[in-house]
Amino acid sequence: MGLFTNYNDSGSGVAKKAPQKKPFFRFIDAFVNKFWVLLQINLIYVLFCLPIVTFGPATAAMTTLMRNIYLERPQFIFHDFWQAFKKNFKQSVVIGIVDILAIVLAVFAFIFYTPYLDTEDNYWLYCALTMAAEVIFLMINFYIYPQIVALNLRMPAIIKNSVILAFVNIKGNLITLAVFIIYAVLFLFFPPVMAVVSVVFPFAFMALVSIFCCYPAIQKLIINPFYEANGEKNPELPDYDDDEAVFEDKGGEEAPIKMKKERSKGGKTIR
Repeated sequence: MGLFTNYNDSGSGVAKKAPQKKPFFRFIDAFVNKFWVLLQINLIYVLFCLPIVTFGPATAAMTTLMRNIYLERPQFIFHDFWQAFKKNFKQSVVIGIVDILAIVLAVFAFIFYTPYLDTEDNYWLYCALTMAAEVIFLMINFYIYPQIVALNLRMPAIIKNSVILAFVNIKGNLITLAVFIIYAVLFLFFPPVMAVVSVVFPFAFMALVSIFCCYPAIQKLIINPFYEANGEKNPELPDYDDDEAVFEDKGGEEAPIKMKKERSKGGKTIR
């Protein structure tokens, strides 16, 4: 169910070979049409993160669902979340523990260095270097979890690819990073409000932004070249092969159907 949806009128359908929308408009469509789904995913994610040590597997599971949304694949929310949680547990649990340690280090550094930033010592430099390292680590994370759920690679290869992509996909990284920073700043200034809001919204939204901004780079630089080297086509890409089609797809060519409004008269419904 979408955020604002009218099921009374029938549209003209969707053409099979219609040009794909720009990434921004695809994201808006996904956000609007999957708004209530995102709230459910966010709630499940928070519940699975409560043991803390399961932060990594829960993030991998949420990434799987966001990838399905990006690829426009149907899914059963809790079932697919649970299956992805179990499937990617071994690889993601280690990364999750490292992520938690990085978050603790960032909070500690901010609390420790802030009172001394106006002194003559170089605390501002130490703080800046720590925060820069945290930002780079966060950008690397944008690619670790999608590769865990999408590719059959060992962790050293995943980390190597993620480091390279963190410095290659600049535009996608900056957009995703901006969303994460905005959330962090809001949490810093409004902790009680954001603590409540975090239960139902921001994590799924940030994961969706990350997938739309960063997964195309994984497809372009890792997945597509692999299939091309083997003379195959990436199965994630749309398939318009109509050689064996029995019927012609007329999606997008039909005239929209407008439903007549119902009005009542004398206790009876007149159509």
